[in-house]
Amino acid sequence: MMDNLTLIRAFLFRRSAIVRLAGLVLLATVAAACGAEADPIIITIAPSATHTPDLTQTAVALVATPTLTPTFTSTPPPPVDPGAVPTGIIAPTFSPAPVVHTATVLPTIAGLEVEYFTTDVQSVMPGENVTLYWSVRGADRAQIFRLDENNERIWRWDVLGEGRLTVGTSNAAGEAASFLITADANGASVEQPLLIPLRCTDAWFFSPAPEGCPVATPESSTEAEQSFEHGRMIWVDGRDQIFVIFDDGASPGWAQYPDDFEDGMPERDDSLVPPNDLSQPVRGFGLVWRSTPRVQERLGWATSPEVSFEGMLQADSVDSGSATLYLRTRDGGILALDATTNDWELLPVPPADESTASQSS
Repeated sequence: MMDNLTLIRAFLFRRSAIVRLAGLVLLATVAAACGAEADPIIITIAPSATHTPDLTQTAVALVATPTLTPTFTSTPPPPVDPGAVPTGIIAPTFSPAPVVHTATVLPTIAGLEVEYFTTDVQSVMPGENVTLYWSVRGADRAQIFRLDENNERIWRWDVLGEGRLTVGTSNAAGEAASFLITADANGASVEQPLLIPLRCTDAWFFSPAPEGCPVATPESSTEAEQSFEHGRMIWVDGRDQIFVIFDDGASPGWAQYPDDFEDGMPERDDSLVPPNDLSQPVRGFGLVWRSTPRVQERLGWATSPEVSFEGMLQADSVDSGSATLYLRTRDGGILALDATTNDWELLPVPPADESTASQSS
């Protein structure tokens, strides 16, 4: 047994020696490879097997997943009418409700209200002053208008929310003096009219008479009239005024000037030579004609000498800025001079019997 054991140990010792010898040989080989002339050895890690995805298949898969990207379908639009206006089919469209126009806006809109618009008289004489009282609430602006016989606004006053205003009246509205108040706020408006009946105590001196009443009895006055190429001049002694009436169609249609001529002043300008059959006006007419180039230009030369006669005049208001003045002309006609429009009208000559009856009344 001892010999066998010794043999085994000897075997193992030799094997170990052989292993050590092999290791020395390996180290020598590595050392020789690490010399200056040896090429470097790059050790790389071999990649593990991976799966390269198919991009085309992946994209198809994403699109084909309905749970990730919801889609919507819509019913195809009906055929478009060639005469219709096209509208979008993606977003809904809305048509505003049509605007409804009403004659008047209710006073309760946005607190806007005319509390009152009145006066303190039951009736008034044409041309007399009248006091208007008003109160409006919730308004940004308030205005009072005078109305004519056609309910057209011919005069305006800008007023505050509450107050009083004294104004003259006119017979232009016919049987009543007509006024209107309006109030505005935030695009809404309210209005309220006021009609003041007229009472007549005097009659017109001519017929057919205009609507409404004269402001007073007719005035008799010495007058003088002269015709021109494009109009006429009328002097009214009772008012010491010269009225110039143009018939050239331009505006204003008439004008008035004070009669500033006094005895001893030059009656004419001899340097002005008129054409044949025409003449230069003299005295009061001549002074206005020569000193006002616009009058001279529009009237032209006189076509006849001035003629004096007994005239008559009457007005429908004491307010000269809104009155219509009626003058009798030398041929018996009635000339109406409207101060509101600066226009004039020649009324037809009344029959002799009617004229006499009207004057006697």
